[in-house]
Amino acid sequence: MPEMEPHSVLPKMIGETITTHCPKPPDSVLYPRRNWIIIEKLSEHPSPVTPEDFHDGMGLAYTAGKYLCRLAGAGNAHILGFIRIYKQIPLAGTELDSSSVRKAQASKPYNHVELDALKHLTENGCTATPALLGYRIDKQDANDLVPGGYIMYLVWEKVLGDPLDIDMFWSLPYNERKSIRDKFKEAYSKVLSFGYQPILASPSKIILDTIVGDVKISGFSRAARIPQNTQWKDYNFVMFLLVLNSSTRDKYHPVMAEDIKYEEKTGWRW
Repeated sequence: MPEMEPHSVLPKMIGETITTHCPKPPDSVLYPRRNWIIIEKLSEHPSPVTPEDFHDGMGLAYTAGKYLCRLAGAGNAHILGFIRIYKQIPLAGTELDSSSVRKAQASKPYNHVELDALKHLTENGCTATPALLGYRIDKQDANDLVPGGYIMYLVWEKVLGDPLDIDMFWSLPYNERKSIRDKFKEAYSKVLSFGYQPILASPSKIILDTIVGDVKISGFSRAARIPQNTQWKDYNFVMFLLVLNSSTRDKYHPVMAEDIKYEEKTGWRW
């Protein structure tokens, strides 16, 4: 049975340059050629697939890496972004096979929803999410992991602020928690109105700029297409832990605030 333990394959690439460009209009106009310099590798999440599972229709094996980057060129050091690299990898157990065996696995690009979501949100003027700054879809060279297999680069802006620290949130006084909730509701409602919803609800996908109190929504590597008339529901607060409907997490992350409002009907804590 092939070993299925995921392992990283993408290099750190610190200081290297990645070019994004689109060969055909309108995207060649919307996303002009840009060079990005890698600052730091942040994460990598391989999705291995066995040959048996592939033949059963599971799909391609690929890895997804996230990097912090800056726009190349004099005076651009302050223009920061994130690069996601999606890259086809060999099926589990064939990593050390001949290049011809791995080349036979080469496929056209997998339809990663993150690119579709960021393109749609950016091109339709959504102000509640980071903007897509560029992308490139290419093929791996003859000496790469899967010769002729796909590799995709997409870059989105690093907006002002930081991922919400949920422990910090639950130590704030009620009026500050309410202000963050209100900003989150406003931003998330905008995202829903454009017909996309992040699947993985996490406080880390709420980008809070504490200077101006602004909130952006990130996390579209896993997203779902939804009807554009989807309405806001307060349960979204629960999904992102901005309202608590259970005491399960309390032993790991105690609620420090002393002005919790308890809702009798639902049992929710605000």
